[in-house]
Amino acid sequence: MKPSSRWLLIFGAAIGVLVIVAIALVFTMVKPGGEPLLPEDTPEGTVQRYLLALQDENYVTAYSYLSFPLGKQISYEVWGGRAIRYEEKHGVKVTLEKSTVSDSEAIVYVVVDIFRASEPFENPPFENPVYTQHITFFLEKEGTSWKITSPTYVGWFFY
Repeated sequence: MKPSSRWLLIFGAAIGVLVIVAIALVFTMVKPGGEPLLPEDTPEGTVQRYLLALQDENYVTAYSYLSFPLGKQISYEVWGGRAIRYEEKHGVKVTLEKSTVSDSEAIVYVVVDIFRASEPFENPPFENPVYTQHITFFLEKEGTSWKITSPTYVGWFFY
């Protein structure tokens, strides 16, 4: 076997292994069910259900977890139009890190890992396929439920 043929075979095998690893990562990151569903009447449960609704493309439910300041209310049509226009899909893994809760306000810290498959010959080569974002959710208590006051946009979810 010629040395050039041997290198082509090795290169092809390496690409094959990378494709298999990428597919395995997508399937392990997209599978739900690793985290138990938290109670809806807690700040953590509200954020978790909001993110699950976004992931399931259930934008009406996601919108119901939001609260806008007086005079800055955004209609569902406008908010949903922003959410739905993002068509590129990625594997997403969300981790609730910690939260701080007072009587009527809460802060929930979340880490979002987004898997982006790249082309084999993309520039720059060997870019990290996992993009990590740290997002801080602010919530206010409304009656017996919690509502997200910030962030109320969804662009970060579809990076």
